[in-house]
Amino acid sequence: MNSIKTLYKLMEVSSRDLEIPDAYQRKLNTERVAKIVAGFNERIANEPKVSFRDGHYYVFDGQHTIVARKHMNGNNDLPILCKVYTGMTVEQEALLFAEQNGFSAPLTAGIKLRAKVVGGDAISKAFLAATNRVGLSLNYDSQQLTDYRVGCVGTAFRLYKQMGEPLYCETMRLIVAAWEGKPDSFRASVLKGMMHFVELYHGEFSEERLLRALRNIHPVDIYRIGQDDPAKLRGWKKYVFPIYTAYNGKCRKDALPMKF
Repeated sequence: MNSIKTLYKLMEVSSRDLEIPDAYQRKLNTERVAKIVAGFNERIANEPKVSFRDGHYYVFDGQHTIVARKHMNGNNDLPILCKVYTGMTVEQEALLFAEQNGFSAPLTAGIKLRAKVVGGDAISKAFLAATNRVGLSLNYDSQQLTDYRVGCVGTAFRLYKQMGEPLYCETMRLIVAAWEGKPDSFRASVLKGMMHFVELYHGEFSEERLLRALRNIHPVDIYRIGQDDPAKLRGWKKYVFPIYTAYNGKCRKDALPMKF
């Protein structure tokens, strides 16, 4: 990939010929366009990065700058100086998009992951496949929260890499079984609490008892109890605590020992 980054030439391309690929690009943010227009400075403005592929100019970095320039031109098309790359595949474009930095707005975890999936990144694709196998999809833009879609993509991906695929899949299956895929059940606090509970007590807890206990707790309560931190715990431990106490309940029989 490093050699590909240098294979470009500066050339003017009409804005009408610049295409935004839906496969990996984020949605246009009109507020960001307005900010660029308000503070536009030609001396520091970056040239959009474009891939010339199959006779088309695909923008993989700089779509907001392009829209801002067009806006300042009365919404009429105009020639724009671009860094035009050649010989790239859509996968290479997506990976470069995911790695963009500098003056570009930071990518959300979901948008970055989607680009890496399109780019063929092995661990990103494995994470998506594992999530799909338990009946879930990923909410890349985190705007619309719907059932059976994981909104905290960054947290889920970190836990997948940290815990390993088998434990990740087992935990997500339990979360779905307990709360029927409701958006609140995929909060970062719930994911952390459940993943670490399953890790700590793997092979010791009763799945039936755990699900029964979880169905009597609203997922938001895991966050609230954790924030109140009645046991004075740190980090993920404060989110394991409400799950642990719900599981044990008032019955001492087969109660789990505190390991955290």
